[in-house]
Amino acid sequence: MLPKSCMDEKEEDIDVSTALSSRVNDNNQNLDQYLEMPTLTKKSAALNETAAPTQNSQSKRVILNVGGERHEMLWTNLNRHKNTRLGQLKARIDQSNILDLCDDYCREKNEYYWDRSSQSFSLILNLYRKNKIHLPDDFCAMDFAEELQYWGIDDVHLDSCCGVKYTQKVEHIQDQMKKDKAYFSIKEDDFGHGATAWHRSWVWDLFEKSKTIPQKAVGTFSITMIVLSIMTLCLSTIGDLHEYRCKHENVTLCEELLQSSYATTDLDDFEQIDNPIFYILELGCVIWFTIEYLLKMFAAPSKPAFFRSWLNGIDLLAIVPFYVSLILVQNGMSGQWLQMLRAIRIMRIFKLVRHSTGLQCLGYTLRHSYQYLGVLLLFLSMGVIIFSTLAYFAENGVNPEGFESIPQSFYWALITMTTIGYGDISPVSILGKVIASLTGICGVVAIALPIPTVVNNFTKFYEEHKRQQRALKRQKARLKMKSNSVQLMIPMSEQMSK
Repeated sequence: MLPKSCMDEKEEDIDVSTALSSRVNDNNQNLDQYLEMPTLTKKSAALNETAAPTQNSQSKRVILNVGGERHEMLWTNLNRHKNTRLGQLKARIDQSNILDLCDDYCREKNEYYWDRSSQSFSLILNLYRKNKIHLPDDFCAMDFAEELQYWGIDDVHLDSCCGVKYTQKVEHIQDQMKKDKAYFSIKEDDFGHGATAWHRSWVWDLFEKSKTIPQKAVGTFSITMIVLSIMTLCLSTIGDLHEYRCKHENVTLCEELLQSSYATTDLDDFEQIDNPIFYILELGCVIWFTIEYLLKMFAAPSKPAFFRSWLNGIDLLAIVPFYVSLILVQNGMSGQWLQMLRAIRIMRIFKLVRHSTGLQCLGYTLRHSYQYLGVLLLFLSMGVIIFSTLAYFAENGVNPEGFESIPQSFYWALITMTTIGYGDISPVSILGKVIASLTGICGVVAIALPIPTVVNNFTKFYEEHKRQQRALKRQKARLKMKSNSVQLMIPMSEQMSK
């Protein structure tokens, strides 16, 4: 039997529980009244759906797991573009070839998995949500193009603000890849398999490449000989460096004339000859150029291609005039033809093109800018004809010596349009000065229009050449790493077999 105090406590507990139960019943009645209201019924249904998803709600949504990042989408959004990979997903949900569209799936969780880039997929999902795709500034155009192709999406769905940028990047990269492919596909020099193949290859690389120390040494020596040859030609024209030879056959008289001062001697008794030092230097340079040309001709992998090369034509032009002039002098022939042959030797300066990337790019620029240069010549020709005619009729009456005829006025118009203006011929009348001013202004405009385009072409070709050189180095580095990895795998496989 419980004590009285416990009995009192028990009775109090019973009273409290009775009161609580009655209060709960009252609250339940009030809650039932509120639930009958339509607005609260909708809200409670939404809350119940959020708290515990039903099978119907799960059938409306799908979980897309791309690269470990889960995205939840409505089937209705995916059905907006039924021709895409995601748009065909629901149509194959009960088919066995569902793995043609995804890498893995879980039908119970309604989840599909792709081992792709999650960053690109987040951008692609905007097509199904907003019906357009936007791209960040630091995206890789080729990588995103590959993702678009995989998901079956055309680039026309890119918004206009990003579509132009995307197209420009893709076209630029594709153009660079084509150039690199064409550059890397250049065939290596084929020297055959004969007994002299290795020697020919070594000699050819010695003169045509500059990778090893011997090749760089030969290239430096060749440049030195070219510069020395040009300096010899220039210095040989200085009168103070010439020597004089007596014309008389009497040896005693010649010795007396040579011992006397040139100031008291008739110079008609002497003939001017080149300094023997210049002749020796010229002979040494020509011997080197000859040896270089013959060795390259012997080692050339293709003789027709060797003779078609304009650089080899310059090499031949650098040595032939010397031997022709030597034959003429030995046969007692001299005069204007001999002087012309000596002047042709200045063409040796073009041999520097072989050793200079900038000069090669300049020649390439001029060859590919002939249209702009043709426009420049057309402008100058039209201006020369027009302004020389106007200047002739304006100046012929007051200045007939300078503007005797229209063809003779061509010189003045050309010098004025090119802004050189020697001043040997100048207009005198007011009308002639006005025409001269207009000639100079038109000349500046005519020259200024095409020249920037030629300069831009040179910059573009030069940068493209440098980029190809860097790409070639990267290609060689990748091939070297690939060969090293193969060599590393062979010993590992041998060790595993043991």
